[in-house]
Amino acid sequence: MSRQGTFVVAVVIAVLGYAAAWGRADAGRATVFHVSVGGSDTGPGTEGKPFATLGRARQAVRRKIAAGLTGDVTVVVAAGVYELAEPLVFGPADSGTRQHAVSYVAADNEKAVVSGGRRITGWKRAKGKLWTADVGDVKAGRWHFRQLFVDGRRARRARTPNADDKTSYLQLTGASLAADLKTYQLRLPPKHVRDWRNIRDVEIVIHGNWAINRKRLQQADAKTGTITLAPPHAKAIPWNRPDKGKFCYLENAAEMLDRPGEWYLNRPTGVLTYWPREGEDMAKAHVVAPVLGRLVEIVGGVGAPVRNLHFRGIRFEHTAWPLPAEGYHGIQACHYTAAGPRPPGRRWRGIEPAIFCEYVEGVSFTDGAIAHIGGSGVYFSKWARDCRIVGNHVYDVAANGVMLAGPNDKDLVPKGNRISNNHVHATGVEYFGACAIWVGFAQGTTITHNLVHDTPYTGISVGWQWDPRPTACKENLIEANHVHDVMKTLADGGCIYTLGYQPGTVLRGNLLHDVRRGAHTHGGAPNNGIFIDEGSKGFLFERNVIYNTHGRPLRFNQCRREWHTWKDNVLGGSSPAPEKVSAAKRVRAQTVASAGLEARYRKRLLGRQAN
Repeated sequence: MSRQGTFVVAVVIAVLGYAAAWGRADAGRATVFHVSVGGSDTGPGTEGKPFATLGRARQAVRRKIAAGLTGDVTVVVAAGVYELAEPLVFGPADSGTRQHAVSYVAADNEKAVVSGGRRITGWKRAKGKLWTADVGDVKAGRWHFRQLFVDGRRARRARTPNADDKTSYLQLTGASLAADLKTYQLRLPPKHVRDWRNIRDVEIVIHGNWAINRKRLQQADAKTGTITLAPPHAKAIPWNRPDKGKFCYLENAAEMLDRPGEWYLNRPTGVLTYWPREGEDMAKAHVVAPVLGRLVEIVGGVGAPVRNLHFRGIRFEHTAWPLPAEGYHGIQACHYTAAGPRPPGRRWRGIEPAIFCEYVEGVSFTDGAIAHIGGSGVYFSKWARDCRIVGNHVYDVAANGVMLAGPNDKDLVPKGNRISNNHVHATGVEYFGACAIWVGFAQGTTITHNLVHDTPYTGISVGWQWDPRPTACKENLIEANHVHDVMKTLADGGCIYTLGYQPGTVLRGNLLHDVRRGAHTHGGAPNNGIFIDEGSKGFLFERNVIYNTHGRPLRFNQCRREWHTWKDNVLGGSSPAPEKVSAAKRVRAQTVASAGLEARYRKRLLGRQAN
């Protein structure tokens, strides 16, 4: 048997193991298609004559499904970058069955990348250390991008003050929003305000307590330091709107480009300017900007879910999320208020994900990666059942990393899903109020053995109701996660954050430590190991270890300690009685040993760091 054939057999065995967990597994007569960037969509999709695109492979799989599945179907994706012209959309016609799985898998030990970006070439040396490239589609108005990735690293849009300046933020000296929501003005010390070119492309980013605001400029008066924000304006909730004393910085003007790693896109001329970082050779550099906002969309329907569809070992990279006309008025967890009407059934809008799934059952994303994202990462929404997000590396994401939530409806709420053994870090790199893992209304969710770190706000957030009334959210398990070095930018959060009445929900054996508080957040709210917020009720807290936190290990807000059950938690800063010291040490040792990535995932996701 060939190496490729051995790999396919291994994949079938792995998929069968998952299929057996929620339905009957029967490999039957397996079918295998192959995809390679060097292939041809006119070919048969065999190992020797592979397809060139995933879209063509999906078409072949769809025909196989229409004829009636008699076995599993696997699409083996060879190494390479697969640039999408449009999102990969999967519906009931692409579904497996309870007996037979459909899987898209990266070839053994090969790097298969699904990209929503486009490479930018033709770089020329310009003044000083700057390089430029002409982007015709930008000049023609067909393309605008807000992110740039150079040799696999996110570059920074030109900003002032710079993040590494001694004074890296400014402070608002005043703010006023007219009652008719038509005129919004902010004031800064005049020495920091200039008559920037292309003023309507310049943005201001303002830190709140647990969310940010991001708005475009309409005018800037250098004499008075007055900045007029571009309309329309949403009616932001009072505690998160721009106000006097809040910290901010400005972004996206040619005059601000003064550091290696910064870039600026002149939309009227289509000229992209970049200052390379040390070691970057623009004659050889791989420079990518995002085009698509969505990479994968899996949407079934009422009574017709997409079932038994799997993605294994594939990287998903390079997406965009356009800033709305009214800007971004953050509410919580990358939800925001909008100037227009609300979407049906939703209180607020949310930053869109690269991967979106609803009305799905037994769908999985495993052993892959989600990175270099301009919006949020992956979102399983209404009527998601028995799905898995396992063994993935999620990082360099502008907003939330992993999301799971549906409506507050017993029939539509997600049930029985698993988020496990993922390495999630560097989320919220643009929208600082992001959560690495956010779960809203959900039932029976298992969140275990994840490694979460280096985030601007909360690590894991569960619940979405600000009072103790019963909801569809219950019986979630948050166990053996290792969460550290969170809350590095904003406030009023923690390693784990909870909301609402969730009977039967358990937080057990989590290792939580090194909770920060950024110097430029607004308000006096502390950051904690576990922040048990409004209405939280019905939880079991057991064998959690918390230490080295900015605020208290635990904090309660509009809820009570006695609403929960407590067993053997070890909280930093406490002084247990002598007879309890040995028990505390034993719990601490057990939690430290078991929390975080399990062995086989640790080796793959951390490599040398695992040792």
